[in-house]
Amino acid sequence: MFYIGYEKIEETKARVTLIHHFPSELDQEMLNRGLLTETVPEPQTPPGKLARQYVNPKTKEMWYEYVDDTPSPLEDRLKKVESATSETKQANLDTQDAVLQLYEMVAVPATK
Repeated sequence: MFYIGYEKIEETKARVTLIHHFPSELDQEMLNRGLLTETVPEPQTPPGKLARQYVNPKTKEMWYEYVDDTPSPLEDRLKKVESATSETKQANLDTQDAVLQLYEMVAVPATK
């Protein structure tokens, strides 16, 4: 048995916000704000999509709607920072290599 908490959108459509696997642990007030069901379907999420779960509060029918997986501004910024860090590391390695080559040229006396 599962407890389903939801946010109502229309009379026959609500977005699932909570799935509780142990409804016996919930108080009656909480149980009155959601519904109980025997099964919860698993999403069949295609690549590049996110699954959003919905329920019909009247019939307890559940389904998923799939939306494009667009990165959040934070995820986008994180990718940019990771890319910049990688480029900076490579530039530092190139600089260290050049300094080492110069050191070897200066430190080793030229033979005539």
